[in-house]
Amino acid sequence: MNRTLLSSILISVIAACAGSATAQDKEGFESPPDQTPAASLSAGQIQGDGFHLQDPVHSDGLMHHYIVESRFGEFPAYGQAALTVRLHEIAALQTLSRTSETDVVLKSVTRGAGEDVQTVAKVVRNPVKTVIGIPRGISHLLGGYRVEAQEATHGAAAAIGGSHSQSVTGSRVAEQTEKFAKQYADHYLGLSTAERRWYEKLGIDPYTNNEVLRKAVSRLAKIDASVSLGMRFAPVGVPFAGEARRALDTIYNESPAVLRKRRRDALASFGLRPEEIAKFENTLLLNPTRQTLLVAAVQSLQGVEGRDELLRHAIGVTSDSEIEVFLQCTNLLVRFHARQPVARILAGLRVPTAQLADGRVIVFGSFDAIYWTEDVAGYEKALDTATSKMPRREVWLAGSVSALAREQLEHLGWIVHDHADQALPEKPAD
Repeated sequence: MNRTLLSSILISVIAACAGSATAQDKEGFESPPDQTPAASLSAGQIQGDGFHLQDPVHSDGLMHHYIVESRFGEFPAYGQAALTVRLHEIAALQTLSRTSETDVVLKSVTRGAGEDVQTVAKVVRNPVKTVIGIPRGISHLLGGYRVEAQEATHGAAAAIGGSHSQSVTGSRVAEQTEKFAKQYADHYLGLSTAERRWYEKLGIDPYTNNEVLRKAVSRLAKIDASVSLGMRFAPVGVPFAGEARRALDTIYNESPAVLRKRRRDALASFGLRPEEIAKFENTLLLNPTRQTLLVAAVQSLQGVEGRDELLRHAIGVTSDSEIEVFLQCTNLLVRFHARQPVARILAGLRVPTAQLADGRVIVFGSFDAIYWTEDVAGYEKALDTATSKMPRREVWLAGSVSALAREQLEHLGWIVHDHADQALPEKPAD
């Protein structure tokens, strides 16, 4: 059975089980309200130099769907963390458009950005009106646990680029490995030194999926290499901190190929098999920044049993939204571990879940605002199925939880901690 079909069946079963287990009809669930941007954001995030947010802001029961309108086009942001990055990228585009010291640079960058805006606008214009609901990737993240070992990506026959699993010969596996390695290299490993320098000046992730910004920087770097521009501008501020900041500093200053070799050695030290390492290295959704962050997270969990499971879960991501939320959840786990050590990472669950030495199980969810929708009830059922035999279960949430969602989760046996950054245990004394 291929992976997509298996996931679809699993989600359908979960939804059916959730409906019968809760004995609630549709009137028993919430409809996440549309809100003004001011309900969840500061004034500076709502409107600023060359941008404003669409009003109202929609929710899918877990995350806010923000749409940023700017002179460079419309940009979607799935959740507050993604919005912070998007606003920083728009500020970088504003900076580039204002500080070019020659007409040729300014015209090249703004013309190129304009061309890209037309393409981007076709994709992101009013996306929530047409695809409202939890993105498929998030459904996959929360939709349950492995029902077959095949889904753990342990099989060498699994296609490396996220394609469906299939029975293939050893030579075919080798061909696939080479194919996806080339795709990955073409997509990510050709970043020039000049481009890395410009991304560093702007404080931007060089592997951003903002195509308008990527193409503008690429054009600018090429012109800079030929005419030696000495552009000066004030920093636009960096939305990254901690491990993310350290990861970007490394990426700005070291060759992608050198960093790739270093990550490969680290993956082997965690116990991943060669075929798993190849899959991790060549999954397009795991760009070099994301790979660096994941490896750093696992390294920080020294002594934690099953920490390599986080890497195996990451291999199976299905969308940008999923991997970004997965990274945020993993970061929440790491911050918790720094204050109260976890004993092991639970296998099978896609959302990061840990067990403490005293037996407590904690699910880490970096979500904006949870409402008790049918989808959320289905996800709870999947988590319950995987953890029902555990003596005490907790969920730590980065954002808020509605009164009804809290009531239902507690009724189902969960201890709920919202606004987790404020609720994290105190750091142990040195």
